[in-house]
Amino acid sequence: MRNNYKKLSSHGSINIPVAMRREMGLLKGDPMEVSLNNGVVTVKPYTPRCVFCGSTENVRKLFGKGICPECAAKAVQAIEGSGK
Repeated sequence: MRNNYKKLSSHGSINIPVAMRREMGLLKGDPMEVSLNNGVVTVKPYTPRCVFCGSTENVRKLFGKGICPECAAKAVQAIEGSGK
């Protein structure tokens, strides 16, 4: 896709062109990660991480936190084991 030039709004925001959003599968309300590295601003979709191991593989949200299947299984085992 070609470059697009956008102006900052009075609040410091920019809009991602609809063609780019569609190409990336972005929907309204999707979380985005904004970073600054050597004077370059990068915007990319936010990838949730497991709060326990830091993995980004198959992470699901639980009560607003990310958890991977392996850590979820360990948590279930810990909870079931503590009740015995």
